[in-house]
Amino acid sequence: MPVLRSSCIFATALVLFTVGSQAAYANTTPIPEGQLNIPYASQTITIDGEIDDQAWQDALEVSLNIVNDPWENQPSPVQTRAKLIENGEYIYIAFIAGDPEPENIMGYLTDRDSSWHGDLVGIKLDTFNNRRLNYKFFVNPFGVQHDGITNELTGQSNNLWDGFWQSYGKKTADGFQVEMAIPYSTLNFKPGTDIKTWAIELVRLYPRDERLRISHIPLDRDNACWICQMPEITGFQQAKMGSNIKLTPSLVASQESSRDIFTPGSDWQQEDDVDAGLSLSWGLSADTQLDATINPDFSNVETDSAQLTANKNFSLFYDEKRAFFLENADYFASNYNLVHTRNISDPDYGVKLTGRDNNHSYGVFIANDTQTSYIKPGNLSSSLVVSDKDSHAAAISYRYEQSEDLTFGVTSTLRLNEDYHNALVSMDSKYRITDSNTLIAQVMHSDTRDESEDVGIVLLSNQEEDKGDDQAFKLALEHDSEFWQLGVRHQQIGKGFRADLGYMTRADFKESQLEAKRLFYGTGDSVWTEANISSEWTIRHNEQDEFISRELITELQILGPYLSEIDLEYQQATKTGLRFNSADSRILGNSEQFDEQKLKFYGEFQPTPGIFAGLGYQFGDQIDYNNNRLGEISKITTYLQIHASDHLYFDFYQNYIKLEADKAEVYTENLLDLRISYQFDVKSALKLSLVYSDIERNPANNPGLGDDYLGTNKSLSSQLIYSYKLNPQSVFYLGYSDNSAQDNSLDRLERRQKTFFCKVSYSWMP
Repeated sequence: MPVLRSSCIFATALVLFTVGSQAAYANTTPIPEGQLNIPYASQTITIDGEIDDQAWQDALEVSLNIVNDPWENQPSPVQTRAKLIENGEYIYIAFIAGDPEPENIMGYLTDRDSSWHGDLVGIKLDTFNNRRLNYKFFVNPFGVQHDGITNELTGQSNNLWDGFWQSYGKKTADGFQVEMAIPYSTLNFKPGTDIKTWAIELVRLYPRDERLRISHIPLDRDNACWICQMPEITGFQQAKMGSNIKLTPSLVASQESSRDIFTPGSDWQQEDDVDAGLSLSWGLSADTQLDATINPDFSNVETDSAQLTANKNFSLFYDEKRAFFLENADYFASNYNLVHTRNISDPDYGVKLTGRDNNHSYGVFIANDTQTSYIKPGNLSSSLVVSDKDSHAAAISYRYEQSEDLTFGVTSTLRLNEDYHNALVSMDSKYRITDSNTLIAQVMHSDTRDESEDVGIVLLSNQEEDKGDDQAFKLALEHDSEFWQLGVRHQQIGKGFRADLGYMTRADFKESQLEAKRLFYGTGDSVWTEANISSEWTIRHNEQDEFISRELITELQILGPYLSEIDLEYQQATKTGLRFNSADSRILGNSEQFDEQKLKFYGEFQPTPGIFAGLGYQFGDQIDYNNNRLGEISKITTYLQIHASDHLYFDFYQNYIKLEADKAEVYTENLLDLRISYQFDVKSALKLSLVYSDIERNPANNPGLGDDYLGTNKSLSSQLIYSYKLNPQSVFYLGYSDNSAQDNSLDRLERRQKTFFCKVSYSWMP
């Protein structure tokens, strides 16, 4: 009966949602689209930022004169011109960006993809013209490259993808100008000698008092799909892939020393290692690509961003940064993160095939991992399982695009070793009912068998029994228009459902969610630019209808002068703590419920072009999961980014959190992350990173923890690295890193690991 009642409520909400959102859609007006034609020239253009080659005289010239965000298609306050031409091997784009106050240009020498919030000009290309994916290539005033792939299906932009292309930028007396050369070999498109029609948008990002998005087209705010509104450009008849084979040999040499600092008199143990690897990228055709790698260096050269770890009952998320997995990763995307390749820790080989044929796209990869690691999900907590046994990982994905409005996808993953396997199959669909309304559905089934006696290291306790086979599904209706963003969602994840190649930390739960956001836009004389107020209500039960949590989050956000943002958020929730008996999967009678109220404040602004500052403060109730009680939390977060010059950059992040319960301190955690970078030019840089963590747990007020976890727990990681990058895969790294730690047995930080390393790789295209 409870299941029937909740289903009826959800169905009623869907009907009301659809009626209201269709009324909003009835007032929309289609935006006309203009078609462009790109000229062909046989000449090669020198990319030096001068825009004086003869070929530019015959280029298509387009004016970017419309601000489509946050202003609603208003005239641009600055002049921007773009020139486009192609020669069968490259698409050439030049931008002349005028600025009445060039001293306020936010452009510096930085690492690739690291200044998205500064001055940028660029191009977006949908080379299949199916309004599903688009490449984006942006350049700042110094020629620093920013690129990525935007996926309309998920609404996400993968800025970690790196293409192979050329750029050059320079500041001028009245602004800046850039040149770009994008080779066809870095794009996927339908081959042939016929005239091709692609979707295109030319964009300038202009951050001053407001962050203006300037384009050559208007955008309809009542159409949630921006890529669907991109106009078409024709031509590219001579487009050819050029060299379709790319070989990237790599060599990594390291000297690592370590010692057990908690054992008195322990000596340093040194290990020298030299590894050679080879990666292959082979364009079997213009729209089919084979990637393979043998003994790759899959280590992350630069350290991950620091995260708080105390009092966390679900596994942390880390971005994928490795080139092999990032290449065409969007072919495996769906509404859930079913292919999170950071779970593949240390593979010794990998093979991937991706391709597209008209309305069909597919991807498949196989990798052999020298470890086995996966997230074991639960409804109140998750655990990270790590084993030293070799394992195989595989994923296959297929998508059919019936039209611009309707797509169907199938994804299957497999993770296995000699004692264990997890297999998953998923079917998903996305249907754009109108420009503003979208229906999303996904169903999944998994099969898990684990016969190993030793599953390795289990991080975060979660002793819920495995069910073996189980299902999951999600259904959502989204409305996104000029003044309203609404969402009605329901999902159910079975108790035994596992996605061991993905990032899904919860299982055995049913969740219903309602979300409403009202947007407001400032006028020409308003102090603020844009504002919104939103509310989100979520309720969760397990499959036996035992209560897990209920949350109501209300947020006010205001964007104002000096690129400022103010967020005020209030949370009210009833949550279930961890189980009294972790071996018993029941919640009712085996746990306690707690009422939480929290208030969060966050503010940021940019007082000068080279300084960004942010401050967040949170206080209120917080469950102390280790001791299963309600406490009071205080959390302070600070950000400070300084461009001291065109070359020197400081990035500081600090997170301090304190939890009290029963009128005494439970723990404090202080996290400091400092990055200093000196960029010699767009190719070379020297970087220093320092990450410090200090967790102090009060032994007198932590009855639920053993002595090993109490008292002092400090760590300090440092890294100094010189990098030289010809392109994303032709690189040279020389660096040093170390790690120090301290606990109750030590009176200071002691170094326990130090590494000298060198990496060389070169991408060769015969």
